[in-house]
Amino acid sequence: MITNATPLFAARDLTVEIPGVLGERGIGLRRITLSVEPGEIVVLAGESGSGKSLLARLAAGTADPRMKILSGSIEYEGVSVLDRKRRRLRELRRGPITVIPPLVAAPPDPSRPVRQWLRECRRFAGKGVRPWGDCFFSAGLHEPEAILRQRLGDLSPLALKRLAVARALIVGSRFLVAEEAGSDLDALGEAAFYELLGRVRDEFGIGSLVSTGSLRGVERFSNRIAIFFEGGILEVATPIDLITNPRFAYTREFRACGPRLGDLPCDLPTISREAAREAEASVHQTSSSLAGPITG
Repeated sequence: MITNATPLFAARDLTVEIPGVLGERGIGLRRITLSVEPGEIVVLAGESGSGKSLLARLAAGTADPRMKILSGSIEYEGVSVLDRKRRRLRELRRGPITVIPPLVAAPPDPSRPVRQWLRECRRFAGKGVRPWGDCFFSAGLHEPEAILRQRLGDLSPLALKRLAVARALIVGSRFLVAEEAGSDLDALGEAAFYELLGRVRDEFGIGSLVSTGSLRGVERFSNRIAIFFEGGILEVATPIDLITNPRFAYTREFRACGPRLGDLPCDLPTISREAAREAEASVHQTSSSLAGPITG
């Protein structure tokens, strides 16, 4: 991780109001302060509705336009983007930022040839583009010529995610946003994708913001983990600190809920009412003091 550099992404004291199912409004994020440095992977972990995917979508520029920013800011490399036009965000996603959404939210055109996809990537990249074959190899796609002859619909979910990482390398992205990173993958595919994110961080200095509903395997590739609860950050820590010395019972119980190979749904533990109450009290009362990034 590169220190003493301008963060790739920074949310500062961010509070967001979102629309509800029946037209009511609610708080989606509560005074979030979090950054991603160059060469750093930050994981946003939490249950459904905790706010981790909303922050990922805000970082990706794909959040519901009906949401309302009540306070705070979002910056890319020190420049605020909340007051920019959506066109500027689209421009960022063509180069500096690569977004890897869950396939269910943004399925690829199954009839689109990979070769055509590659031509568009190279057009966005402009001058100084890395050789596409090298980028494919770096992303774990070891038969690039064979892949070019296929269509996007022929590729597995893991291959599509590898292709998205190859695109990031081709266009020179410095920041990846992966929403619900493992939701389309089995346990082995999820581990392979996480290993890839760690590899491109180490080899190319690419920073990543990754949201997930489970802590399974994230300690092997992440630099920091933020635990979300009811729109706030409960705690932020390095993987080793989160595993060995979590500040809250909720964090410990949430980690235990992550499925392992061979687990059946009925075997998975649940989060206790006491742990949830403690987390709720902390997020609603002191979220701003807990949400800042840590060092070391």
